[in-house]
Amino acid sequence: MKGMKELLVGVILAVLGVAGIWYFLGEVITVIKGVIPIFVLLVGAVFLMIGVSTMREKSVELGECETGSEKEESET
Repeated sequence: MKGMKELLVGVILAVLGVAGIWYFLGEVITVIKGVIPIFVLLVGAVFLMIGVSTMREKSVELGECETGSEKEESET
């Protein structure tokens, strides 16, 4: 029975949430319009960090390759 209580509370809260969104639709849209640029900024920052990390890894790999080829040339 405990699962049924949780399910019932979940359904009631979901219905109240939908009703609240419907009642405050103008305010909800205003908030969404304000959140979208912040979300885009955060996603852009994440992609920037991923790009910088990838470029650093590639530069380290290139450095290792150059160092390895220089060692081979000096040995011969």
